[in-house]
Amino acid sequence: MKVARLARMAAMARNKLLCSSHLASMHISTPTSRQISMKTEGLTARLNSAGLLRTQGLIGGKWTDAYDGKTIQVLNPATGEVVADVPCMGGKETNDAISSAHDAFYSWSNLTCTERSKHLRTWYNLLISHKEELGQLITLEQGKPLKEAIGEVNYGASFIEFFAEEAKRVYGDIIPATLGDRRLLVLKQPVGVVGAITPWNFPLAMITRKVGPALACGCTVVIKPSELTPLTALAAAELALQAGIPPGVLNVVMGNAPDIGNALLASSQVRKITFTGSTAVGKKLMEGAAGTVKRVSLELGGNAPCIIFDDADLDVAVKGSLAAKFRNSGQTCVCANRLIVQEGIYDKFAEAFSKAVQNLQVGDGFSEGVVQGPLINESAVQKVSFAFVNLCICDHPTLK
Repeated sequence: MKVARLARMAAMARNKLLCSSHLASMHISTPTSRQISMKTEGLTARLNSAGLLRTQGLIGGKWTDAYDGKTIQVLNPATGEVVADVPCMGGKETNDAISSAHDAFYSWSNLTCTERSKHLRTWYNLLISHKEELGQLITLEQGKPLKEAIGEVNYGASFIEFFAEEAKRVYGDIIPATLGDRRLLVLKQPVGVVGAITPWNFPLAMITRKVGPALACGCTVVIKPSELTPLTALAAAELALQAGIPPGVLNVVMGNAPDIGNALLASSQVRKITFTGSTAVGKKLMEGAAGTVKRVSLELGGNAPCIIFDDADLDVAVKGSLAAKFRNSGQTCVCANRLIVQEGIYDKFAEAFSKAVQNLQVGDGFSEGVVQGPLINESAVQKVSFAFVNLCICDHPTLK
């Protein structure tokens, strides 16, 4: 059961990537509660002074609370502290956001491609100029180490840069006709309002990867970020407004996920759904989109073994396996979920891999030297703990 033992080793390591109350082993950085509180307060004050700590939804260019006044807490996963309260929105707010996007679609889609490109380029420049603040915001609400968070900002902004250029290259086509007196032309046109539902593991990059191409070709967007990490989405939307993207072109609603999702699916004004998340939710969205024949783009759950053969370079294999398994504390759709090692190299690899894992420094993403932040919430902790127990049972000779 060498595969099971390796999987157990990886699970043991991930089992230590928990919230602050669970940080108890490996190389762990644990500042005092007062230090943590002062740090959080200082960060939120700086973000607020920069105008990037937005705590309302964005509908039609206006920052808006939930109509019933309900809010949800955004927590720092490393400490459990409340970072901010944001609106718990639902169907009514989503319908208004859809209407705003639909109204803005006609003027936005009629802009020249060069004009849309200029807006996107300005947005890209603002994202890059504020990458330090955006990185801090990602670490604050998502937990990944600050260096990794700033890397996500660069990565996420690159989508806006790319599609700022591609906006000028939405070419059509001429098709040879079967009759001599005919000419067949293909024109590419924006489909309309896009509903974009994004996950918490890459709170900026998953938004820009969806919104960039939509805006480039003339569509307008209603974004539904994860309720666990809405602040990065709101900061990005603030910078989009500063870039001159017109009101209603980009809208953000968060809160009651089923109500928001149902409103996006039910509306005939929404012509496309784009989603990154679980396969189960993706199936529901595909089924719901059929009622109004919406286009769908789905990036769903992965199944990713990492395979090490006898002739592998051991150092390269260990380094690659660590990157594949522990990126973002294992919280990505492409992270390896099992290691399969050929018997001839198994013992050497297992020893080297185990040592490398033990050298990973775990802690608050703002602490110096930390390469593994916390899991996103207690539910994720329980999921990893459950998987660890099951792997131990599978590998125990008396319990199989």
